[in-house]
Amino acid sequence: MIGYILLFFVGGPLIFAIGNLVLGPLFNRRIPMRVHFRSFIVATVIYLILAGLFYYFILSHYA
Repeated sequence: MIGYILLFFVGGPLIFAIGNLVLGPLFNRRIPMRVHFRSFIVATVIYLILAGLFYYFILSHYA
């Protein structure tokens, strides 16, 4: 069960990192790297807040 929880909280930011920090600069070189990095940070924070709330209110009752 702990493996699924770890995957739940790490998988989303990992996908954001690949998209914003690897694929983004490859396909759109006109946007500065700091914009890609800021987008990654904002998306990760929003994801972790929503994932935490989802886990607290819904998934914690099943664990």
